[in-house]
Amino acid sequence: MKVWFILLSVLAAVATWCWHTRPNSPAKAGFGQRVRLISRSFLTGIAVYFCLMGIALIYMTIAAA
Repeated sequence: MKVWFILLSVLAAVATWCWHTRPNSPAKAGFGQRVRLISRSFLTGIAVYFCLMGIALIYMTIAAA
């Protein structure tokens, strides 16, 4: 189960990266914008991971009762 959480988190990070790098502006992103994009993608992956772990914890708590 935890492996799937990690894979979904990585998928969310990649999806965030792709969403923000889609060709919507002709200007090339600078270094600061790239660093900000990498940090947003990384934080999105972490947030998805902890949300999934929280849902699993709630499920296990309810199922054990």
